[in-house]
Amino acid sequence: MEDELTGHAKRKHYDKQTYARLLAQFTQLMDEVPKLRPNRDAWDIEGDWASTGVIHFVDMAYQPFFETIRDFDCRTIKMVNLDRPAVRITFYRKHRYFLLKDKDLTPDQKQEQIKQYIDDLTVKAQMLESKLESMNATKQAETKGLIGLHWEQVKTWREILDNPTRYEMAVSNYSRQHFYVTANYKYRLPSGDYANAQEHLLNTQRDKLGNITQVRYNIFFVDPVEILRDHPYQNREVEGYLNNFPVKSEVGRMTIYARLRPENEVVDSFK
Repeated sequence: MEDELTGHAKRKHYDKQTYARLLAQFTQLMDEVPKLRPNRDAWDIEGDWASTGVIHFVDMAYQPFFETIRDFDCRTIKMVNLDRPAVRITFYRKHRYFLLKDKDLTPDQKQEQIKQYIDDLTVKAQMLESKLESMNATKQAETKGLIGLHWEQVKTWREILDNPTRYEMAVSNYSRQHFYVTANYKYRLPSGDYANAQEHLLNTQRDKLGNITQVRYNIFFVDPVEILRDHPYQNREVEGYLNNFPVKSEVGRMTIYARLRPENEVVDSFK
């Protein structure tokens, strides 16, 4: 239902044996391929990626090794930019959420969302009620209060379900505060020009206490030469054009370029 509401692409489904085989192949590749150590002083790399999953920076020369699992929809390892090796990277935290307003929801979707929520609350309340006798007095008091809140919410949403035209609805995960480290990166096109792309990275999974329950990995391919800070990011045609000017001087924020006109070069060669 959430995929339908949010427009998120549905994940591929595999039988357990196939998924385990592909994951083992992917994990072996990730472990065996040499990793680059990012150098903040030499690389054109900005921002902090400490609050996301493990990132492996890999030389673009090893991209072909990952071709056989290009289409594997892995839950724990992400190839961030296969075929688009980065020459510049900026990391930042981004709040990812969806928001569907009343006009975005059909009557059937509204009804289904409410019914699902009522059913979930009912099950939670009944499960808590079944455990009351085994609790001490203090815990019983706390649990009875929570059960009362559940039944109060059930009553409220049943009223809304019975009178849908009186209420405006919205569906969002905004309040869950899902923050992801996002990477903006620049890469070179086959034409020689540069393009920009953006990808969110896989977060390490944690429980409510902050303990790690599952490590997740991100594989970031880089161009080990062009990632250096002295790399020119302009269109290569512009770079090549300006390199043909032998006379150049800095004037404030600009550079003045000069060269003999081609016809004058021919004349000068006969002098």
